[in-house]
Amino acid sequence: MLKNAFKVLFILAFTATMTACMSLGNLSYKQARMLKKEGFVLTNDGWTLALPERLLFGFDDYQIQPHQQGKLNTLATQLIKYDLNKIKFIGHTDNVGQANYNQQLSEKRAQSVANVFLKQGYNSSNIQIIGRGAEQPMVSNDTETNRAINRRVNVTIIP
Repeated sequence: MLKNAFKVLFILAFTATMTACMSLGNLSYKQARMLKKEGFVLTNDGWTLALPERLLFGFDDYQIQPHQQGKLNTLATQLIKYDLNKIKFIGHTDNVGQANYNQQLSEKRAQSVANVFLKQGYNSSNIQIIGRGAEQPMVSNDTETNRAINRRVNVTIIP
């Protein structure tokens, strides 16, 4: 009887541990806590942070503004500090313009953000650049405000 009780306790503890790991996206508690503090949310793709275009880019532009450079440097440094070294940068655009052009623009935006991380010491083999063009809007593209929200780069941690 006592042996069965130990088995049940072991199974419960193991299940609780596995559930905790899954709910943290396969990261440690400290890593997940830091990501939440930085504004990341756990999605089906992993821990993701959306960097809105209005904070990084001008309209039809992929160059990072100098006043945003420091924020991205800080984020890169924080992620390195917590051993979060593998990252996906996913660029997005609004639906203004041709699909091919928006695809290229989204890739350039993702690359611009990745370049900041590379300068902070990230290894290029640990970085993925993905362009989505206008395929995955966060909101409808019916107003200028909404189009600005859709012009973004998402940073996703690869566990």
